[in-house]
Amino acid sequence: MPTLTKLLATASVLALTAAGTANAADFYKGKRLSILINYSAGGPTDVEARLFARNIGKHIAGNPQVIGKNMAGAGGVVATNFLGQKARKDGRTIGYFTAIAATKAFEPLKDKGLKVDIGKFDLVATQAGTSFTYIRKDMAPGINKPVDVMKAHGLTVSGLRSYSSKDIMLRLSLDLLGIKHKYVTGYRGSSKARVAVMQNEAQMHNESQPSYRAKVVPTLIDTNMAIGLWYYPFDDGTTVKAQPRLAKGLNVTSFHDFYEKVKGTKPSGIMWKVFREVNRASGMAQRSIVMPPGSPKAALMALRKAVHGLNNDPQFAKDSMKTVSFVPQYDIGAVAERITKASIKLSPDVITFLKGYVDKVTSKKTN
Repeated sequence: MPTLTKLLATASVLALTAAGTANAADFYKGKRLSILINYSAGGPTDVEARLFARNIGKHIAGNPQVIGKNMAGAGGVVATNFLGQKARKDGRTIGYFTAIAATKAFEPLKDKGLKVDIGKFDLVATQAGTSFTYIRKDMAPGINKPVDVMKAHGLTVSGLRSYSSKDIMLRLSLDLLGIKHKYVTGYRGSSKARVAVMQNEAQMHNESQPSYRAKVVPTLIDTNMAIGLWYYPFDDGTTVKAQPRLAKGLNVTSFHDFYEKVKGTKPSGIMWKVFREVNRASGMAQRSIVMPPGSPKAALMALRKAVHGLNNDPQFAKDSMKTVSFVPQYDIGAVAERITKASIKLSPDVITFLKGYVDKVTSKKTN
């Protein structure tokens, strides 16, 4: 049975189609569409964005050439700034970005690196997701099963940027569990942070589902170098629950279930509240497909319609299973806008906590 989200997405696309079919149908004819990827090659955003890029073209009226371009740096902010400040507003450049909804939520933290108002981007679609944390098995005193992480000492974790939801979630997980660690940030994407783990510069990192399945599992888990610890649960603001569909075949439990197993009680307190709200901000719209503010409406409508077609494309599903072992599903248009709006609201006490939490660390460029 179709979900409410899918029905709403379908209705949104049909309304857009009726409003501007002619212009949307002609817009991309004979043109090239560039997709900016705000993280480095080989990371989760890159893997998923290139999967999207090689399948979306046939669904765009006019059949434009579609190319992906990596623009890594500053935890995804370099590409975000470029799209908002320098990219032409001609519909030919879009962003396939990770965690910009969370970046929007973090605006009260006064991130000096962010130069644009993310809320002004034209939103094509979003996709929900989760991330998986893993650790080297030779980490002292030896990690043979997930609960052994509670005894780890001398742990170094690799991050991307102190203001990124990715880094904040990893730190919060460890602090909630009471695991002492050294946090080193500044890696230019998860592919670099993963190499740091492989070379034992760090022993822990976390990655979203595409690269965890496509990169981490074959190179670290299956080779017995590392073990998966937990993934972040689904949280809509009222309910926290596991996502077994996303973790299928990975033998990894949800963080809140892991916490209860090792602590004997459910997580609580202000740090847990912060964890939940940051998780919601980064997970409900983990990926966002966006255009520069003021892009042509015909381009926006054409792309939203194309993503709707992609959601129902069996060839895309087949390619997805081969590449990342799951099929991304996108929320489109008005539905995506509502999801984003709901995910970026942080409570005043959470903002206060985060200001102090981020101020505790200083970004250190490591490569």
